[in-house]
Amino acid sequence: MNFASLQFLLFITAFTALFLALGRTRLFTPFLLVASYVFYGYWDYRFCSLLALTTAIDFWCGLKVADASDRARARSYLLLSIGSNLAILFFFKYFNFFVDSAQIALAGLGFEVGRTALEVILPVGISFYTFQNLSYTIDVYAGELKAERSFIKYATFVAFFPQLVAGPIVRARDLLPQISEGRPKPTFAMQFAGLEKMVWGYFLKLGLADNAAAVVDARFTQPEFYNSLHHVIGLICFSLQIYGDFAGYSLIAIGLAEIFGYTLCPNFARPYFARGMRDFWRRWHISLSTWFRDYVYMPMGGNRTQWLRLRNVTITMLISGLWHGAAWTFVLWGALHAGLMLAEDALRWLGRRSGIRLPGPVRTIGRLALIPLVFLLVTLTWLPFRADGLHTVGTILSIIAQGDFSLPHGMQQVSTLLRVAVIGLVVFTVDAAIEAGAAPGWVRTGVVARTVACSSLIVLLLLLGNFDNRAFIYFQF
Repeated sequence: MNFASLQFLLFITAFTALFLALGRTRLFTPFLLVASYVFYGYWDYRFCSLLALTTAIDFWCGLKVADASDRARARSYLLLSIGSNLAILFFFKYFNFFVDSAQIALAGLGFEVGRTALEVILPVGISFYTFQNLSYTIDVYAGELKAERSFIKYATFVAFFPQLVAGPIVRARDLLPQISEGRPKPTFAMQFAGLEKMVWGYFLKLGLADNAAAVVDARFTQPEFYNSLHHVIGLICFSLQIYGDFAGYSLIAIGLAEIFGYTLCPNFARPYFARGMRDFWRRWHISLSTWFRDYVYMPMGGNRTQWLRLRNVTITMLISGLWHGAAWTFVLWGALHAGLMLAEDALRWLGRRSGIRLPGPVRTIGRLALIPLVFLLVTLTWLPFRADGLHTVGTILSIIAQGDFSLPHGMQQVSTLLRVAVIGLVVFTVDAAIEAGAAPGWVRTGVVARTVACSSLIVLLLLLGNFDNRAFIYFQF
């Protein structure tokens, strides 16, 4: 169910009425669970059975890990949880990708084999709730979390509808205690802050992302019809689109949960103000980057030595690329980010070895200059992320390399580009103010001023927004 659809408006209206009516009764948690499954099943009711299956497996494994008589037995149940989750994820998301890749490789060696492919529907949000389940059993095994004894509460944690299909990837240690308390009692300040987040999220999605999408889609559908300037504009617009789309969804999810009294972890922190690639990943999709840090990077040895750092960054980013999609373009995207992070490490090491100490003002200017540089690098790496194949990546790069930055007569989509520019300027201004430390002062501002600001955003969105009901990008992951 799309947050920007009429169906969601009807759903959330009914949900709110029952939320208020049930109060702190024993029926509240089952109601929240059923509502979450109704929300998820709207795409395809068959998805619910898979969600229920993985939930049951991990709930049972969590109990077995907690009650195991020794570490070896506990480890066997942990491996069962990890293996079953990854097997399900592999089957639905990666089976055809690896089969096709193997057939192409064999054909290259002269072995012709018939194509073996399955018509498998990718369940919405499977990558998100798989990682959420995995973190639960791993934390129980590590002794960082007590196993949940109520299946209803655990199932509600996994299926909690605001963040189910596209995150944030919430840890059990953060959300399960809130679920266990029954119906929360949100304060007015909490609800108002949640409403602000939702308004800003819709502004990012319908205003920035969906307007930029119209520009991006045209260039990636028929790249040969556009010159270098067009494709540079297209890449910049995709940077804006994916940020507005995914950060917008996260804010809507976090704000929606906050209105009803639940606190979810932040997922974005102004990533296009990053001053390095490591800094970028501290700000972009925070719940995923911290998940990989805690459950992949650190268990492999982290950065205890330079060799481990090089190996673990490469492996982690390649896995991150595959997590996003079953295509070599995503693997390339992960490899590019790994290369940029390791190149940054090398430059830092050379800077320390040189012993050169620059004056304070020069360092300040240098740090500010890093912001557009990092944005440029990240924007270039979005090319394989958005492209439908490596051939499209090559086509667009070759066109950009031709250096034709002329502005054609009768340039199309001028009005759309102007909308993107106006809304992008608003987003940049707000993010810059927050980056400069304005957020605490804004929270202390009176409700009237904050209401006027939200109302102004809504009016601007109604005037300039795109209401074509586009799906969120990360639904496909």
